[in-house]
Amino acid sequence: MKPYVNDYKINLFEIAYLDREIIDSFTSDFWILADYLHQMRVNRNYVADKKAICHIEELLMLMSAMTGDKRFEEIIDEANTKEVVNMCEVLDIVEARGIEKGIEKGIEKGREEGADLISRLNTILAKEGDLDKIIKANTDKKYRNEFLKKYNLLNDYGKY
Repeated sequence: MKPYVNDYKINLFEIAYLDREIIDSFTSDFWILADYLHQMRVNRNYVADKKAICHIEELLMLMSAMTGDKRFEEIIDEANTKEVVNMCEVLDIVEARGIEKGIEKGIEKGREEGADLISRLNTILAKEGDLDKIIKANTDKKYRNEFLKKYNLLNDYGKY
């Protein structure tokens, strides 16, 4: 069986652990990936270089595969559209998407908390049995805020 079994030698490198001099000797887009992995290992932070990217789609796919961070892959179309030329611009796109998602989640959470707050106020006013107060509190912001303060409902949700 021995003649039928391949016995190839494979040299394996942990890119993040390469010496800085070796990383700096790369001249292709691979330098960007190696620099990213090295900085993340050493500093746990990445400061992008302004070195131009020649093959944006290929680099971002490789970055996504090597880091497990799918955001690199998700922005390929946008990066191609904007004609991204360096990692600073790539990270700007990633950050802008993160901010956008954060704003969307914040709005959603605010709506949920606001609905909960109004529901609690309406429940209190309903128990008092005054339908006119409920209607006015739902249509008059100043009047509603007076009740929110009166029943100490703002403490849980902040200032409205």
